[in-house]
Amino acid sequence: MKTSPGSVHDPFAFGAPFYDLDLEGYDEDVALYERLADAGWHTVLELGCGTGRVTAALARRGLTVTGVDISAAMLALAGERVADLPHVELIEADMCGLALGAVFDAVVVPLGGLQHLESVDAVVEAMETIARHLAEDGLAVIDVEAPHADDFTPGPQPLTEHWTRAWAVGGDALVTKLVSVDARPSEGVRDVTWHFDVQSSEGALRRVTEQFTLRTLTPGELALAARVAGLSVTGLFGTYELDPFADGDARLIVTLEHAADEADGR
Repeated sequence: MKTSPGSVHDPFAFGAPFYDLDLEGYDEDVALYERLADAGWHTVLELGCGTGRVTAALARRGLTVTGVDISAAMLALAGERVADLPHVELIEADMCGLALGAVFDAVVVPLGGLQHLESVDAVVEAMETIARHLAEDGLAVIDVEAPHADDFTPGPQPLTEHWTRAWAVGGDALVTKLVSVDARPSEGVRDVTWHFDVQSSEGALRRVTEQFTLRTLTPGELALAARVAGLSVTGLFGTYELDPFADGDARLIVTLEHAADEADGR
């Protein structure tokens, strides 16, 4: 594994230790990428690789994987996860404006990674990054939350408890995750606050708080941003089994390829 450090600000330093605990048992998306990879992928660029869930799974299948993330804390955990796996490179960088000078069979942006881009311009820049690194006959896959009615209801929502789980990393502590969301539909974003309440086995309680902004992305917005970047949407799906996208689905999974005229002119 080769790690290329960067100098970007780390917005997820506080929450990174709890990321894998938050996604404990969540692997439906990983199974999707494994199925797609088995159809003929050899090289993959993962934008927003986080702690390396997808990176490691694909590397174990013999693929060469490059994982990019803006968070040094997330990449440190990813480095531990892939330490014994060959053909993995981790790069600390912003997905917007990234230029690695290489192309890949697939470019993937899993589990809402694209939603951390707060402006439409940034979404277009990320699409341009995808186009720049996608082989002529390659496939890109983007997975985001499907738009929900609450995304378009202005103002704060009630603080909700998402889960309480044992955390062995914290010395057999119990962690409770609480979430508050404040939507700004006129701007297409939500301000999100995560609280992780950590109770040690001795009874001491501490709170770790992380705040970030998520963009609500509609199918039309994604298709337009893709078109600007020279990409074409080839599929809209609402499940990891690739069922057609419909109202009420929790996920919005988009597949993209180079637009025909762009590919012909490369």
